[in-house]
Amino acid sequence: MQWLDGKKAAKRLALLASTLAIVGASAVTAALADPARISVEQFSKDPKKVEALRKGIANMRSESKADPMSAKYRTSFAYWANTHGYFGTGANATNLPQYIAYRMPQCLSEYDKATCDAYFAHMSNTNVPNDGFTNQIWGTCQHGNLFFLPWHRIYLHFFERTLRKQSGYPDFALPYWNYYDNYVAASKGICLPSLVRGKTAGTLFNEYRTPGLNEYSTFMDPSSADASKAFDYPDFTNFSNQLQNQPHGAMHCATGSDCTMPDIGFVPIAGLDPIFYMHHANIDRLWQCWMVRKANGHPIDLAWAKANLGMPDSWYEKSYAFVDENGNKVTRTVADVFNGTITVNYDNLRNCDAKPVVSAQALVSQPRVLTSPLKIGTPMGTQKAVTLGNSSVDVPLQAVSAPKAENLEASQAPREAGQSYLILENVALTGSPALTYKILLSSKAAPKKSSYISTFSYFGLGPVGHHEHDGSPDSLGTLTYKVTSNLAELGITSADDVLVRFVPTNLMVGTKLKAQKAGTGVVVSNIRLETTPAQPQ
Repeated sequence: MQWLDGKKAAKRLALLASTLAIVGASAVTAALADPARISVEQFSKDPKKVEALRKGIANMRSESKADPMSAKYRTSFAYWANTHGYFGTGANATNLPQYIAYRMPQCLSEYDKATCDAYFAHMSNTNVPNDGFTNQIWGTCQHGNLFFLPWHRIYLHFFERTLRKQSGYPDFALPYWNYYDNYVAASKGICLPSLVRGKTAGTLFNEYRTPGLNEYSTFMDPSSADASKAFDYPDFTNFSNQLQNQPHGAMHCATGSDCTMPDIGFVPIAGLDPIFYMHHANIDRLWQCWMVRKANGHPIDLAWAKANLGMPDSWYEKSYAFVDENGNKVTRTVADVFNGTITVNYDNLRNCDAKPVVSAQALVSQPRVLTSPLKIGTPMGTQKAVTLGNSSVDVPLQAVSAPKAENLEASQAPREAGQSYLILENVALTGSPALTYKILLSSKAAPKKSSYISTFSYFGLGPVGHHEHDGSPDSLGTLTYKVTSNLAELGITSADDVLVRFVPTNLMVGTKLKAQKAGTGVVVSNIRLETTPAQPQ
C-alpha cells in the first residue's frame, strides 16, 4: 500500500511503531514507506540535507572511476546516468556521431559555433561492462509509451536508495523540483533552484544547461511547467501521454536549450545533470497526486490500480532490471509499483495542477469544466496542412464532414457528455528547427485574447528511437488535447468562432528569437476540433 500524503504517512508510522513489540522490528521496517520527498525549496533550508545530497553525489561521481566490472562502479553516478541512456554500442545504445549530426544543425540555428562546440565536446561513447547483465540495464528508459511513469518510479527508487547510502544520511530522500516555487514575478519566468546553480552549488552544478540559467540571467517560460492538460483527463492513458509531453518533455527542453544541446536536453545523457532526478521526482509526484485525487481516499494498491487504471494484466507483468544500492542486479515489475515493494511518499499532494497568475503572483487551481460550451455536432477543421516557421500563425476552422463511427476511440477513457478536443494530425519537424511552438485557442470575434493549451516538445526526438512515431525520428505523431476549459475561459459558445494559434518560442521569456532557415519548422498535416462524448482518434 502507498501512503496518500505526509500527514497520513506520519499517522501510519506512529501506528506501526506502537505495534513494534508485537510484530517485531523487521516486519514494521518492511512495511514503512521511504522517507518523505519534499520540495527543493524546503529541502534547501536544511543544511544537513543539502550536505547529504552533495556528499552522496560526490561519492557516486568518485565511484564512476572504479573498475567497470566492480560492484562499486555499479553504484556510481555514471552507471545510473547510463541506466537511463548512453552513447556507445549495444542493443540500447545511441550512436554518437549520428546523434551529433542530427542535433548540431539545430544548435547552430540558435547559438554560435563556439557555444555549440563547447557543449558537444564532452559527449563520448561508453562501453558496456561485460558482466552478464548490465547490457539488460543500461539505456532502458521508457519514453513514448505507457511504461514511462512506472519505469521512472522504479528507477528513482533504486537511485534514491543508492544516493542515501552514499550520503551516509539514513533518512535521506530526493527533493522534487516544484517548478512554480521558482517563479520570479519580476521576470515573469521560472529560474533554476539556487541549490543547483551558482558557485555554491558544488556537486549539484552542471555547466551544460540553457545559457544564462546558471547565471540567473535568463528565465524559463512558465507555460512549459503547466500540467493542467494532463489533469484534465480522468483516465491513465491520456493522463500519462499528456504528462510525458508536458511538463516532462517541455521542462527537459526548457532547461536543455530547447533540446538542441546537452545534458538534460538529450535522452542519452540527461542523467548527468543532478536536476534531472529532482525534475523526475516531481513528475512522479504529479502522477501520485493524480492517483490520490482519483482514489478519493481509497488506498492506492494493486487491487485499486487494476480496477481503476484500465491497463491489461500484461502491463503489470512487465519487468525491468536495475541495480540496488550495493550494486547487485534486481528485477522489478510494474505490479511492484502498487503492491508495496516500491513505496513512495510526498509531503504535498494538493493542487498539483496549479499555475501562477502573473497579476496576483499567486498559485491557483482552476476547477475542471465538466461540459463543453459547444454542442455535440459537426466537427471543424482545416483539411489542409499548416506550416509553422518564424512567425505566429492563426488558423481559422471551418465545418467539415462528420467523422465515421469507427474514428471514435473505444478505449479505457470514460465517456463524458460534451467534451471538446483539438486534434493535430501528423505533426512533423522539417529541417532542423531550433524553435518550438505554443498552441493556443482564440476567438475570431476577439483575437487579442487567447487561452494556452500546450507546447510542442522535441525531447527524445532524433536517432535515439524513444519517441519515434511511424518509424520517423522527426515525427511527433498525432496530438490530441481536451480544450473544454479553454473554450470556457474564452467564452466561446460557437464552433464557428474558434481560431487556433501557433506562436514560435525558444521556451525562454524576455529573449529575442533568432530566425530559422527558410523551410525549417513544423508541419501539421490537418487540424480538427470535435465535440463528442468519446475521445476521437
